[in-house]
Amino acid sequence: MRHALTALAFALPLPAVAQGPAIVGPMSGTLEGSEVSYVIMDGENADTSWQEMDEGIEVSLTAYPADSPMDDANVVTLTFVGDTATRTPEFLSGVMTLNRDGETLTATSEALDLRLESMEVSGDSLLLIGTFLGQLSAGDESLTAASENATTLSGSIQATVIRSPEQDGSTDQ
Repeated sequence: MRHALTALAFALPLPAVAQGPAIVGPMSGTLEGSEVSYVIMDGENADTSWQEMDEGIEVSLTAYPADSPMDDANVVTLTFVGDTATRTPEFLSGVMTLNRDGETLTATSEALDLRLESMEVSGDSLLLIGTFLGQLSAGDESLTAASENATTLSGSIQATVIRSPEQDGSTDQ
């Protein structure tokens, strides 16, 4: 099954440089107990990319509701660092935001549980498969998973992400 998912993810349409936005994967789950479905977008107006860092791989994802046009009023962003030095990738730190009804909700590392099943690099592409649980709150307050005032967003992610254009394979800038 995992190999079928890997093949499917690498077969997803990949955006070319300077093209309009393209879907690079699904994100689905629940928001406060209601089923939600998002599409992870890359390209113009969508900050989806990855880059190598000293501590691992930094990934940025931008997802929009699957049943509506790209609109920052309802966007989910997830930026995290994953350690790929071991056989099973490990979530090190991250931030998830949800724009909803004119309000921005945030979950920092302390309130974000990201379980990475796969982070496989092939050239400039990164196959990402995982599940998440975010306890999001308004403002700068960092909630824990046990907080009563948090908005819960949980689900699964599968995407093929293209390397950040700033990282062209060389270490010079």
